[in-house]
Amino acid sequence: MRDTIVLLHGGATGSASWNPVARALISSGASVFAPDMLGYGASPAPTSSYAIAEEVAHLTRLLGLQPRSCNGTIYAVGFGGTFHLVTHSLGSLIGLHLRRALGARVTRMTLVDPVVVSALRECGEDDAYAEMEEQYQRFMSLSADHEAAAHFFVDHWSGAGGWASMGSRARAMVTSLVPTLQLEMTATRGDTATLGWLAESPPPTTILVGERTLLAPRAAARLLGTALGATTIVVLGAAHMIPLTHPQAVVDAVRCDAAARGQQQGAHA
Repeated sequence: MRDTIVLLHGGATGSASWNPVARALISSGASVFAPDMLGYGASPAPTSSYAIAEEVAHLTRLLGLQPRSCNGTIYAVGFGGTFHLVTHSLGSLIGLHLRRALGARVTRMTLVDPVVVSALRECGEDDAYAEMEEQYQRFMSLSADHEAAAHFFVDHWSGAGGWASMGSRARAMVTSLVPTLQLEMTATRGDTATLGWLAESPPPTTILVGERTLLAPRAAARLLGTALGATTIVVLGAAHMIPLTHPQAVVDAVRCDAAARGQQQGAHA
């Protein structure tokens, strides 16, 4: 059975951020699905009480399965296919929760510059956690002025000048997402999932981390690499926005993982 490659975007981007990666994978015959998370694209807005379980339930439905909740944890029910989760930034935390919901349906994961605040806090990564907390507090202090908050967010994650380099349409899109970003940042900051739970019985995993990325994703990649027994690849010259700036690195990693999956299936045939 061929896995569907599921591309989970980060904050303030949407599924279109995967377009260069998706086109390359589809051209080589892969089955690719890039959903929009709540508040993005055609997906409904998140509720005012948004939590990660709400996002996981939304994505589970988009994958053709039914979410069921048990003690606040989502589990997927139904006859779906198998999935290779490819995640970026905030999408990596969502993807790790989604992987627990989907169980053995997830056969591989590729995490791109992951951001997992709970792991930083739990494991005493004080400098990296402080970086995330400072970003949160600054963003929230600006959030009454949506354009100012969006400007800050983009320059934080894309580097100084990121906002200035965007066109007016892209700026307007990110500005419109500020209320969604507030909910996402609050939910991820309050997430209490332990690293052990997120990494329990993992599928084969590859982590891509930018050579010039921020402290928080660098520390998260290191922690997750150990917990998941993952292969870590440093993308030379890259900062945080790897799917947009270095899409070929993602494509190459996913293709390599898919080839390994095919060899594994052949050995068991």
